[in-house]
Amino acid sequence: MDPIIEQQNIEIQIEEVRIEADTEISSNESLRSNVELMFKYAVNTGKELPTNLNLKKNSNYQELIADYNTLMKVISPSTPESIRYINAELTKKGSDSKWYLIPVYSKCIILAILALVTLIGVSLLPIVDKQHQAEGMLDASGFILLSNLIFICAASLLGVMFYLLKTIGDKIKNSTLLPSDSIELNSSIIIGVIAGFVISELFSLRMSTIDNEYVEIQRMTLALLGGFSSDAIFSLLQVTVNKFKSLLTD
Repeated sequence: MDPIIEQQNIEIQIEEVRIEADTEISSNESLRSNVELMFKYAVNTGKELPTNLNLKKNSNYQELIADYNTLMKVISPSTPESIRYINAELTKKGSDSKWYLIPVYSKCIILAILALVTLIGVSLLPIVDKQHQAEGMLDASGFILLSNLIFICAASLLGVMFYLLKTIGDKIKNSTLLPSDSIELNSSIIIGVIAGFVISELFSLRMSTIDNEYVEIQRMTLALLGGFSSDAIFSLLQVTVNKFKSLLTD
């Protein structure tokens, strides 16, 4: 074999060994970092720790994996990714920042207040009343239609923000908030507004009282409920469409 080619092959093999060694070191460091993060979180939150943890600086790969799996069960439903994400968001706001100052939660608070103010402000208009809302979108026009649509959409937004405030708040407190939740927030808001609008436009419910009189549930109530239960409505519609598709394909 040509000495030059042989020398190149030796260099390639050495480089492959170096890459494998660097990968193993990187994996060990990543595991060790996650183990230390989960251990600190478990201690700070008062979790009960098992006695079979190694936590040695010179732990081998198998020991790190064992500690990792054990601590994952301890901090469940939290994950290293969610803990690290929340810590990073809090660090941006300062060392003494509170959990409700996390941007995704602050955004929910601002939108909820905006929806409430809009709902109250538009409701003060004389053209926003039960009679005009009962007409529906196709029976109204002009500024009357626009005002009532803004009113319904504001009610839908208030409903979905009420749901998201509770959901995001619980995820932050339980350290289960992920970066993907911030991305999905906008789509959840849009789906909630659409769901509230569709429900208020499609359905008109009348409930009987004890005196056999009927009380009509207003469109604002349907919009609030539609926005709050947008996930359930979306899942229900998806199941219905899938069943309809299966009937057509069969």
